[in-house]
Amino acid sequence: MSSPCKIRCPYCPGSPKLYVQSRGLSVHISRAHRDVAHRRVDNSSVPGTGSGARTVTHGARNLAAGRLCYLIDECLRSNGVDDWFNLLSFPFSALRVPGDEGRKSLTSKVKNNVLNEILNFPGTQSTHKPHSTYRTIEAKVYDGDLRGAVRLLLSDSSLAPANDNTLRALEDKHPSPSRPLNFPPESSLTSPSLSVTPTDVAMALGSFYNGSAAGLDGLRPQHLKELTSPSAVDNGPRLLKLLSDLCNFLLRGMLNLEVAPYLYGASLCALSKKDDGIRPIAVGGMYRRLVAKLCCRSVRDIMSTHLQPRQVGFGTPLGCEAAIHATRSFAMGHEGTDTVVVKIDIRNAFNSVERDIILSEILENVPSLYPFVYQCYSVPSNLFYGENSILSQVGAQQDDPLGPLLFCLAIQKIISSLDSPLNVWYLDDGTIGGSPEVVLQDLKRLGVALKAVGLEINPNKCELFNCGFINADVLENLMVLLPGIKQLDRSSVSLLGAPIFPEGVSSALQTKRLALLAAREHLSHLSAHVALVLLRNCLGMPRMTYILRTSPTWLFERDVALVDDVLRVTLEIVLNVSLTLPQWCQAALPIRHGGLGVRRVQEVGFVAFLASSYGSADLVARILAQNGSGIRIPFQAEALTWWSSLCPSDEHPDNPSLQRNWDDVLCKRRYSSLLEGASGADVARLRAVAKSESGAWLYALPSPQLGTLLDNTSLRIAVALRLGSKVCEPHRCVCGAMVREDGHHGLSSQRCAGRFPRHHAINDIVRRAMVSANVPCVLEPPGLSRIDGKRPVGLTLVPWRKGVVFCGTQHA
Repeated sequence: MSSPCKIRCPYCPGSPKLYVQSRGLSVHISRAHRDVAHRRVDNSSVPGTGSGARTVTHGARNLAAGRLCYLIDECLRSNGVDDWFNLLSFPFSALRVPGDEGRKSLTSKVKNNVLNEILNFPGTQSTHKPHSTYRTIEAKVYDGDLRGAVRLLLSDSSLAPANDNTLRALEDKHPSPSRPLNFPPESSLTSPSLSVTPTDVAMALGSFYNGSAAGLDGLRPQHLKELTSPSAVDNGPRLLKLLSDLCNFLLRGMLNLEVAPYLYGASLCALSKKDDGIRPIAVGGMYRRLVAKLCCRSVRDIMSTHLQPRQVGFGTPLGCEAAIHATRSFAMGHEGTDTVVVKIDIRNAFNSVERDIILSEILENVPSLYPFVYQCYSVPSNLFYGENSILSQVGAQQDDPLGPLLFCLAIQKIISSLDSPLNVWYLDDGTIGGSPEVVLQDLKRLGVALKAVGLEINPNKCELFNCGFINADVLENLMVLLPGIKQLDRSSVSLLGAPIFPEGVSSALQTKRLALLAAREHLSHLSAHVALVLLRNCLGMPRMTYILRTSPTWLFERDVALVDDVLRVTLEIVLNVSLTLPQWCQAALPIRHGGLGVRRVQEVGFVAFLASSYGSADLVARILAQNGSGIRIPFQAEALTWWSSLCPSDEHPDNPSLQRNWDDVLCKRRYSSLLEGASGADVARLRAVAKSESGAWLYALPSPQLGTLLDNTSLRIAVALRLGSKVCEPHRCVCGAMVREDGHHGLSSQRCAGRFPRHHAINDIVRRAMVSANVPCVLEPPGLSRIDGKRPVGLTLVPWRKGVVFCGTQHA
């Protein structure tokens, strides 16, 4: 990703050499091209649909929600193709807002679309938006889509070229069945289907991430969140009730069969991979994803219990961490023996498992979901790549929230039949370990059993580690069975992205440090407030937490210190503030303890590991078939020793599986040490910033629409005052007093105007509120009071009934 480049203005055809910085392109158009400036609406491209509104404005929500209620009600009553067409085309007819309709507001356009009921499909070319990548990232943060912003910030993928080679590669990724399928009969279900309530639907809608894309129907989760919110007035609850009726209708498997391939289909795009391959990305329809989420929520606890301890990839809290702790415990417990550990990779797993196996397992284990799953998977669904259609005939459809459960059930009987003492799977990533003879026998059985359900082991991505010595004949047999398998040493053995042995921790920390250095270059192109939010919530500790919870990072003090140094320098660059060691220690505290929430690895490493080891101990014991009370998580004792050196033994948290309980003890001690080392104004500052209200602004989402985006200078000053950092160079104020580098004089200077704009803003808020309540109100100019020349407290132009006191006068 490079820095924002210059872009030619699309409205200056007569001046081909006119280039404008992308940041200032909007300003240029608004000044030089007033006739077209109003048409540049901030829309988003729905895959395959052209421009569509990302959100529904407040003024149009009631009307749009009412129209959607009518369409859903018609579909439930008739189940006709035309009614379903009208429902699925609602986003294209109501939420499409082309920029050629004069100077109408977005609300007016949506209302006009809803009232006229005109279906206006766009052309194949979407409107070009001359925005730089960094402006797009900031826009995602403004909308609350932090995941999307980070994905765009760090992504090294690009769209694959839309040509015949890409189309053939996508078709290869979605193969035909390997054998004739034998589906269970649709009439075999006797138990009732799942039923959901409006409350369930509201919770499922809330679980979608901000910025989730739209599928073939062009409907985003954000649209339904807004249309079912209180801002939609009476039609909000009504729509929520009808959505629950629609979900129950689909759960009963009553959808018109002509509509199923489209409502259960998806839009498809292709990304280029580093190995010159392609990665298909499918986005399913909103209604299917909503029903699938409801299904997952209803059976999550039951199915996780059924799948454990062999499969920890669905509905299992700390499942990934438990798999790593169990594998490390097994490998270190068999050091010096001929025990082997094999990591298994399945080729194109989710897209290859046969669907008759999926349906049979659903019917046997969760029959309440069978009618819905049967309609989704008994017939091929359509995947649209541009103008081409690819049939999804095999496997769990990508982007289906039910996909992980369907895959886990399809292979559950197979992996449960293995005899290896170490046998743990996270979705399609399997790890088996034991004596060479047992592992070889399991691999042979596994290959045959997987082939029967349409799956195949990919030997080139399988890995082998021998805990001690390995017989040459055994190694040869493994190579024959899995040609191309990689043999690893202790420093390169990892599982699910975490190193198994201490020899690999240093390399893992270095990788994290280099990734943070790469992210720093991008953060410098963003506004400081946005960059701080991304650093705190996404790029700093959140990207470190996984390795900290699964690896003994605190034992590698030098590598940890290097990571913390990069964090510190990155924070200084983002804030344009120089931090001393005490100030950096304060900044690394959570916001609730007076810091900025940019945590240090040094302080969180062993705390995170302790919480993970305690929280996953029972599951690790079940994976290894050991007595839970006797299980020993490697390096847990060392972490406790480290803890005891910092805190008295009686300060162990009551619930040790929660990381915050350990962390709070250390943070309080760190805050106390900072308080003890401070004096004078610093003591008052530290006491003030520890109050919960003082850090509320740091939790606010930076958004210019909400008025919560701080400019770079305001953010720098606010952070410097919070941390006690240097705000300015010493200089003499216009009032004659000397200003120190802490900048505190500006808070008390008689010539400072900083307080007045805030007072004016409050006055303006009150005035606008009164005007909206039909109370005539104007902002009075200064000098109304002839005594001292100041403004009065307030003045209404007409008396209020019930009596209100203004300027000491009771108005009747």
